Amino acid sequence: MTDTTTVLYALSTLAQTCAALAAFVGAVGIYKLQLQRDEHRRTEQTIRVLLFPVLGNVAPLPFDDVLTIARTNVAERSPLLQADARVRLPRALADWDDFTGRHRRVTRALFMFEGWNLLVILVSLVGFNYVLALASCPTTFWALWAAAVGTVAVTAYCVVAWTRG
Repeated sequence: MTDTTTVLYALSTLAQTCAALAAFVGAVGIYKLQLQRDEHRRTEQTIRVLLFPVLGNVAPLPFDDVLTIARTNVAERSPLLQADARVRLPRALADWDDFTGRHRRVTRALFMFEGWNLLVILVSLVGFNYVLALASCPTTFWALWAAAVGTVAVTAYCVVAWTRG
């Protein structure tokens, strides 16, 4: 096997691996975003339900108003809240408030993941035009290593971000 064949195989493998990762793990990232959105909706519904004994039907109220009422009742330790609501409402509000940060982390990880994989695919595909030059370049070995390690590192970071977030 010649050096050019090795470089050709390496570029081809990088492009195929990153394309598969971009499709599969990207779908997992989008699924995680959908789960977060659904969880956010459930948290809103939980807050509305917990306030029902205090206000009656709060469904028609804009949620910003509901949040204000919920925060006021929690801050003042309202006796109108049922015992269960006194425990669950602060947790629901904390989940609501934490959503933006969690959503941002998951979204950032998805964009970083897809961006890295698309960059490696682009470089690999363009590299097919320069196989002879890459085969004779002494830094090609290290560049291929960097691309492989970078792909693993970015994938690992995203998996951690998605499991936390």
